[in-house]
Amino acid sequence: MRVQKPFVGIVLLGLFLVACTAAGAADDASKKKERAHSHLIEARRLAADYKIDKAADKAREALKDDPAIAEAHVYLGVERFRANDLKAAEAELNRALELDGYQAAAHCELGYVLYQQGQLEPATDHWTLATRLDPTSPRVLAGVSLSQFKHGQEEDALKTFDKVLMYDRRFADAKFLESEKGPKWSGRLLQDFELLLAKVPKPNYP
Repeated sequence: MRVQKPFVGIVLLGLFLVACTAAGAADDASKKKERAHSHLIEARRLAADYKIDKAADKAREALKDDPAIAEAHVYLGVERFRANDLKAAEAELNRALELDGYQAAAHCELGYVLYQQGQLEPATDHWTLATRLDPTSPRVLAGVSLSQFKHGQEEDALKTFDKVLMYDRRFADAKFLESEKGPKWSGRLLQDFELLLAKVPKPNYP
């Protein structure tokens, strides 16, 4: 059976157009990934300087291009926590853990959110997981220290807090902890941490 040449040409043209469309879609997806990564890097930098509102804005931009970035949801959770919107913060951090259960920062920050709501044991569980994933983070270690203190393990709490100060001595300053240029802790969390700070030997203060 002979195939008409025009028909063959149409088939080949169709295959060519399909290939071009697939290549274009792949290129667009690649560009979105690159943009998302760029926004995430900037969010990470801003968050490190406690410019959380700006970090959250970058995180939102990243999620527009890649909705599966767990770390972006962490910054949104921290933003909500600082605004004392605890339920929204909890939802964002849980979403981060749905996307990446090994996200140390998500476990750490969720611990603070739960602690602020009076849930010591769940908070402790998240801080314990976080310290296995990121044993040198001062925020993680501060949570572990606070948990130990609340469980009556004062000696262990002070030893852990010594490690906190090795990485960031600002955690010994309550004014830093409650400031916009710091973690911006308040309420139960700040009050209980100040009780821990009262036990820290004065030479360890900045």
